[in-house]
Amino acid sequence: MYAMIGTMISTFFIGVFILLLGKYSIVSTVDSSNLMETMLFGALISAVDPVATLSIMGSPELQCDQLLYSLVFGESVLNDAIAIVLFRTFLKFYSHNNMEGHDIPLALWEFLYVSFLSIVIGTLLGLLASFIYRHSRLNEYPKFETSLLFLFCYGCYAAAEAAQMSGIMALFFNGMVLSHYNSVNLSRAAHVASEHIFSTLATLSETVVFLYMGAVSFCRRDYNCSLHLSIIVCETLINRIF
Repeated sequence: MYAMIGTMISTFFIGVFILLLGKYSIVSTVDSSNLMETMLFGALISAVDPVATLSIMGSPELQCDQLLYSLVFGESVLNDAIAIVLFRTFLKFYSHNNMEGHDIPLALWEFLYVSFLSIVIGTLLGLLASFIYRHSRLNEYPKFETSLLFLFCYGCYAAAEAAQMSGIMALFFNGMVLSHYNSVNLSRAAHVASEHIFSTLATLSETVVFLYMGAVSFCRRDYNCSLHLSIIVCETLINRIF
């Protein structure tokens, strides 16, 4: 709930603020006649990744409250999925020529519709996988256990994308269900192996994304974005305070 409401507030705040900057000619590269364009940017910039915060809060020396850590971790994970769904929803209504006021309610309805069905798909497929593991003898074959677990997760993502829903959000709730209901069904070897495999893949993916973003930021020499970057950083910080 914190991730959904907070990300939506951040998206609309940033989108409207950037639109006003364009209207008053403070930022010349913004199309001030198209609200959806600024909403797309707002959805893109609203997702946060508090890796440093979580690493500090998870330190044994600080003895941080576990509930606070869980809230921050859950919000940081889920708001990425919420931002992606918002971006894809606004992208459907994006138009350079026509922009009507009733597009915003339709976009919000589309967002809620996609979010709900994505959650349903992820939850149902997670329960189905847990049922299969519970009532089969897969725990006697750790290699097949781990392989099928990976395939079930990928199948959840592919099914949601095939239904034109959010694969990220479906996969997130699928993982929550599997973690709660299926972890007890895994053998010790498959449990350890899957934990290390998924952790390695997550670390590798995050590192590649950061390397790519850093390379793109420093390789572009044809665009001076210092003013725009300063405005965006200040606005995002102010938005996060409130």
